[in-house]
Amino acid sequence: MRVRFLFVLLASILVMSWAEAQLPKRDLTVELRQIEEGREEGTSFRAGPSDMPPLLTPQKIQVRNGEKGSLRMNLSVPIQWVEAAQAGSSHSGAGVKQALQWFDVGQTISVTPRWAGGNRDAAVEVEVQQADMATRSNADMPSQSRSQFSSTVTAPLAQWVTIAATGPAPARQGSYSSTGSGEARRLLQIRVMVP
Repeated sequence: MRVRFLFVLLASILVMSWAEAQLPKRDLTVELRQIEEGREEGTSFRAGPSDMPPLLTPQKIQVRNGEKGSLRMNLSVPIQWVEAAQAGSSHSGAGVKQALQWFDVGQTISVTPRWAGGNRDAAVEVEVQQADMATRSNADMPSQSRSQFSSTVTAPLAQWVTIAATGPAPARQGSYSSTGSGEARRLLQIRVMVP
């Protein structure tokens, strides 16, 4: 049973290696953008205050067919805080001991496009890692949170494909409401180009 499992594992590795070797030796351009739903064409502006964070700046990376490329949009944010305080006495003066802690904020997006050539669609493995910090009530320091998602999508060449969405779900077809939506639905999209 164990020998059969090892044989199957080895065979699948060889098939994947053979498939990788059959990919055209080309560099591919992978583009990422974030847009508001319904505004796919061009840039739009909204009047009035908005609590929404700014849209992700469009990104572009050249990646060898079948290889992994990464885009990092991160910041390290310093937070200075009081670690200890000492009141003055007749033998010593007052003092404050401060400490510094760094928090990571931002996203890392990794893409691995595989394109078999011709007019075929590309298969793209996408992995997004996000780091954020949030203030907590009755706490001295903010909390650090991390999230991650990964997916594999089929992307027709030169076409934008939505890989993730945030915000309220769209209304079902045929239903209408008189209440306005204060938050626009945002789409994270990817496009693969063969230069």
